[in-house]
Amino acid sequence: MAKDSDEAWAPSVLKALQELTKQPYWVITLILGVALIASPCVTLDKEYHWATHPPNTLWLVAVGSVLLVLSTVSFGYTLVSKRAAETVDVGAGLDLTRVKEGDGVMWTLVSGCEIRVVEGRIEDYLPEEGTAIVLPCNEYFDDRCVDDPRSALGAYVNRVFEGQATAFNSLVKSESRKKLGSPKEQQKTDEERAESFGSGRCLLLMKPLGRSAPVALISTTTQRAGQGLAGRISYLFEGMQELVTRLADARLTQVAMPVLGAGHGRIASPLAFVSLLLAVAEAARYGQGGQRLKKATIVVFKRDADSPAAVDRVVVRRALALIGSGD
Repeated sequence: MAKDSDEAWAPSVLKALQELTKQPYWVITLILGVALIASPCVTLDKEYHWATHPPNTLWLVAVGSVLLVLSTVSFGYTLVSKRAAETVDVGAGLDLTRVKEGDGVMWTLVSGCEIRVVEGRIEDYLPEEGTAIVLPCNEYFDDRCVDDPRSALGAYVNRVFEGQATAFNSLVKSESRKKLGSPKEQQKTDEERAESFGSGRCLLLMKPLGRSAPVALISTTTQRAGQGLAGRISYLFEGMQELVTRLADARLTQVAMPVLGAGHGRIASPLAFVSLLLAVAEAARYGQGGQRLKKATIVVFKRDADSPAAVDRVVVRRALALIGSGD
């Protein structure tokens, strides 16, 4: 019986040893350490009954303890090495040295234009003199976005033009007719028709209601009956090209803006951010002659100091490295 039992156990033991050799070295070290510590304390009889007792030798226990320590150190080293490899992979194929960081700002240079990213709210951002604030609106340039404090345009107007939202709406309506040409009537909802100036259009207001900071509105969303309000990445590129044309005529070279398209446009914030960054980089490279952009700041929405930003800093750094790699 004992011989038959041994023959039955042999293949299982051999298979277990083969599987063990496939494991990471720290696992093998751990198992050997436990086995060496346990072996002096366990006795098996001929019937494979086991009994425990105080260790009959200490040198096996000592060797097993050393192996356990080595296993722990090896496991820790494996974790550290894996994290280091993942950190390297984050910037794989990109020159992250092109991205600079300081005082909560990350930036890179594209054709002489400093493209910067900060976290916060556009309505709290304090622009340098001569910087145009760029805000999203819909194709109708109407009061829907201005009256909505959840939108970037509504939040900015209700903070900077406090108590003058109606006057701001009137200004936008009159200036859009003067500068954007004849609108085209569209079926906005099942019950409403409205005059659309088109997507990707830009309206620049130099001194709106006496304020010194110019404001540019870009139509990043459309609204049609049965389709609702929606934005497209292509609108960002079209709008940015028209923006730099307006800025060149006004001899402005600096802008600041939130992540356009990420709000009512319903484009995911990281995707909208990367798309906007590419649109800004393209505008910087192929701008209007001597009036090219010199500084563009994108304000990534962050509700407060304790809240996460709408776009992770890893995405920001990689995207900046990407647009900076063409120079």
